[in-house]
Amino acid sequence: MSHHVSIYMNFRNENELMDYAKKLEGLRFSEISSLIGKLDEGHRKHTKGVAAKVIETDYFGIPSNSSEAPDFENLGIELKVSPLRYIERLKLYTTKERNVLKMVDYKEIADNEEWIQTKVQKKLNRVLFVLYVHDNSLNAWDWKVVKVFIWSPSNQQKKLIQNDYQIMRKNVLAGNNLREGDHKFFATCPKHGGGYLKDKPLNSPRSTLAEHPVMKFAEKRGYCIKREAFILLIAESIGAQLVQSGRSIGISKENLEL
Repeated sequence: MSHHVSIYMNFRNENELMDYAKKLEGLRFSEISSLIGKLDEGHRKHTKGVAAKVIETDYFGIPSNSSEAPDFENLGIELKVSPLRYIERLKLYTTKERNVLKMVDYKEIADNEEWIQTKVQKKLNRVLFVLYVHDNSLNAWDWKVVKVFIWSPSNQQKKLIQNDYQIMRKNVLAGNNLREGDHKFFATCPKHGGGYLKDKPLNSPRSTLAEHPVMKFAEKRGYCIKREAFILLIAESIGAQLVQSGRSIGISKENLEL
C-alpha cells in the first residue's frame, strides 16, 4: 500500500527537509523504495539509474530535469546524490567520481568576472548531499545510503572557486581549451557521449560541441567539484579525518557507517 505523497517543494524550512533526508541513512535502495510504496516486483532487473530514480524522483519527488533553479527552490538548496566506493584492502571510503553540477556556458564565463554572477552559483550555494556506496559485487538495489548532510562553501572555498573560475575565464577569453588539471577545487570535465576530436575539434560531432564566443565551438563540458576536493569537502562536513594510504585518500569505515 502506498502512503507516499510527493512533498516536493513543500518543505517549509531546512530542518523539515533534513528530518526527511536523514531517514535515508543506513537504508538500501530497495528498502527506501519499499518504505514509500514504490517497489516494483521485477525491480532487480532494472538497475540503470537506480540512485536518481529512487532518491531524486521517488523519495523527494523531484522530476528529472536540468532546471537552472535549485531542486528545493523555496529553500535555495540543490540535491546531489553521489556515489562513494569502498577500497577493501585499505578499509577506506573514497569518492567514485567528480561531482558534476551543470553544463558549462562559455559565453556566460566570458561575460562575467566572478563565479557568483553565473548560474552555476545557484547549484553551489547550498547543497544537500546524499552519499551512497557503489559496489559492483552487489545488485544496485542493495546499495546503501551512508550519509546525508548539507554543505555551503566556506569563505576559503569561495576563494578557491573564484581562483579556479578566473583561470577558466582567462582560457575562454584566450580561446584555449579548458582542462580539469588546471584547477584545484572547481573545474570542468567532458560532458557528452564521446567522439570529440581533440586535435580537430571543429570536425567533432555537433553533439560534442557547445557554442564558444572566441572559438565558435568548443567541447561540451560540465562544471564539477574535483574528486580530490570532494572527498575533503565530505570529511570536513562530517567531522572526519582524511586518511592517506599510498596514493589513495579516503575516510575510514567508522566515520561513515552507522
